[in-house]
Amino acid sequence: MNPLVPVNDRTYLKRYAQAGGEEFYLGFHDDAWHERFGASADLNRMTGFGRVSNPYSFEEVLDIVGEVRALGKQAYVTFNANAYSREQLDFLFGYFERLQDAGATGVIVSVPEAVEPAADCGLRVVASTMCGVYNAAIARVYRRLGCTRVIVPRDVGLDEIEAMVREAPEVEYEAFLMRNGCIFADGSCLGRHFEGRNALCWDVRHARRENLVAPYGGERLDRELSENALAYERFHRTACGLCAIWRLERAGVAAAKIVGRSDDSSFILRDIEAIVRNTAIARTCASEREYLERMEIPPERADSCAEGLSCYYPEVRFSCGKLATSYS
Repeated sequence: MNPLVPVNDRTYLKRYAQAGGEEFYLGFHDDAWHERFGASADLNRMTGFGRVSNPYSFEEVLDIVGEVRALGKQAYVTFNANAYSREQLDFLFGYFERLQDAGATGVIVSVPEAVEPAADCGLRVVASTMCGVYNAAIARVYRRLGCTRVIVPRDVGLDEIEAMVREAPEVEYEAFLMRNGCIFADGSCLGRHFEGRNALCWDVRHARRENLVAPYGGERLDRELSENALAYERFHRTACGLCAIWRLERAGVAAAKIVGRSDDSSFILRDIEAIVRNTAIARTCASEREYLERMEIPPERADSCAEGLSCYYPEVRFSCGKLATSYS
């Protein structure tokens, strides 16, 4: 299972590769796009965060693709906005052609209409989590369209992932593993991310709540709501699926996605190292229980892990009746 690494600082590319990063993904900003379609037109899911999440221009991304290729690694570029108009889809084709010429491995797309144009350019096409691939039937649809890989949504459990891989093995699968957890389903989300103007989900989570309850019990409810908000904030920042590596590896999942195009690169580096270490351990374990006993939890994640507040796949750790041990 290859670590799939976000790139928002090209100076870290070599270090990411040395740590074990095999695949890289990134978005870009392009003034020509916004001049044509307006400042609010998304190129990808993170366009609204501006250059925090998409620090490089398209020309710079072409250079980065070359750097990744020189390292012997794979590069994917994201085109996973909520939706595109027909005119915007035609505009994307120009990007696809130049990415193929630069040696990009593929693109991550969010709508069925973008699959064939990208594949016709000779790129590998990945169906984004925005596509809502929740079962093998949907995975087969995207494979027939021309996708070589699908990204499994965050809210899909391990039993469902295993069933998809088993029932539709003709397509590769990519699963979320580290960072930026979200309780909302991307494929059903019409919210948009804007720096300084939060997405609707953020506003809902952090809006002040007025609790209209009887005098007794009100303080307890307020405390529970506050604790829940704090717990979710931790999950959103430090989501983790290291405990699931044994099952994901055994199922044949191709890539472990590290989220965080706007996150600190040093944290992402540590996530790569944790995935590589634990994948190596998983490959020597005869059972899930053995893996959970031997796996290594990074020290900075130990507290969250012990509390069970940041699990992408909580069913692994709690169904076994034993928490994984941490190291110091």
